[in-house]
Amino acid sequence: MTTRASDSRIIDVHRHCMMPGALSPRFSSAAKKMLGLLASLHECETYWTVKVKGVTTLLYTEAMDVDRQIAAQDSAGVEQSVLSFSMLLELFSQTLHLPVLEVAKRLNDASAAIVARHPDKLAYLAMVHPFDPRSVRECERCLANGAKGISIGTSWKGHFLDSRRADPLWEFAQDRQTTIFLHPPLIPIGRHRMKTYKLEEIVGRPFDTTMTVTRMIYSGVFDRYPGLKILLPHMGGALPNVLGRLDFGHRLGYEGLPEGQAALCKRRPSEYLRTNLYADTMGFSAAGIRHCLDLFGTDRVLFGTDYPAVPYSPREHVEIVRGMGLPPAGLAQILGGNAAQLFGLSQARPGQTMPAGRSTKSGRDGHPLAGDAA
Repeated sequence: MTTRASDSRIIDVHRHCMMPGALSPRFSSAAKKMLGLLASLHECETYWTVKVKGVTTLLYTEAMDVDRQIAAQDSAGVEQSVLSFSMLLELFSQTLHLPVLEVAKRLNDASAAIVARHPDKLAYLAMVHPFDPRSVRECERCLANGAKGISIGTSWKGHFLDSRRADPLWEFAQDRQTTIFLHPPLIPIGRHRMKTYKLEEIVGRPFDTTMTVTRMIYSGVFDRYPGLKILLPHMGGALPNVLGRLDFGHRLGYEGLPEGQAALCKRRPSEYLRTNLYADTMGFSAAGIRHCLDLFGTDRVLFGTDYPAVPYSPREHVEIVRGMGLPPAGLAQILGGNAAQLFGLSQARPGQTMPAGRSTKSGRDGHPLAGDAA
């Protein structure tokens, strides 16, 4: 017997919340001051127009209103959301002139406090600096305090995650069997060419994800840490569309290139999508989600909305996934089952007990078998 879509809760793995009001008074006032200084161009009831590192971007006021977010979540039928906001960790630390570890602790404690107010509706991921060895201890603290995983930026001060400085975090996550959610920074690498059309958001951030995961694959991160579980946002960035290029580059080899430029991965790059990588559904494209299902497999694609950083109702994302005509078993996996398994969340609705022995079998292409569609 298999899990039906009606059995499983909808779990959103890609949710954000800015939390200056939940921080300690000193830190809260500094964070609010930073936002006030950045909001130098325009402010209205729904958003701030801010300028960061020469790039103009938008921050929506809804991102700071947890009650409003919960109402939107409930209206869309999303029963639990996993909060993270690693995209602002580097910026907060630099602008406030505070140690990264102190900022991370304050943000993580604020996240835990918000979740404590809505324990059935929210969960959170520990936000840390990927290259600071002290981040391992902060992850341990947060996991003991209820965090369901780890969230880090796809780059930090111009460096991607193939850096060996990230090894302590990879080792910890593998040993603890803890999932790491990658998310691009507010202002990605290459921002100097992204000052118009919101390119830093629309193209730059998925590019940051694509570059970092490609470098992780080629540099052998997943060979050194075969148990590492990495969740990618925005349908994996551009990775699904350049995956064939990653494979043929590896197949051609590196003879003739300078020393140190050869890839170190032991398998075809595409193979790591079925062993170490997961992707969310955020991208407003049923075709994009189908592509992810083909490449990652049904058991490795998770529902995500990027709400309220992208201020569209989560309902729109639910309708896109439900409208794809997927078999009920696969739909249940994507909407909540995969997230429940990956982050250790309850798959059943409050008061509901999931029947014992249920599992979802997949064919060789990762999609549910035809017999499981009942």
